[in-house]
Amino acid sequence: MKARIASFVKERNEALFSLDRKRIEAYFEKRGVETPKEDIVFWAGIYKCICHITSAPPELVEQAKTWLHEHGMSEEIYLPAMQYS
Repeated sequence: MKARIASFVKERNEALFSLDRKRIEAYFEKRGVETPKEDIVFWAGIYKCICHITSAPPELVEQAKTWLHEHGMSEEIYLPAMQYS
């Protein structure tokens, strides 16, 4: 199980840290995750993810934060509140 998690994390990080859109889209497609077509939405999501990966290189995190702030965004990820009935 640990080896599977480590393999997943390695593959995810390599895709995201590459900042290569085609490679990132291929990774998400392999995982069955649809990616946004709009550039700003795509990169905002990628940079927000990078900000929350504790093993991300500090210079990449700074680049991500700078990009987000330049586009009027924060590095925070907000999830909708779950409604229970």
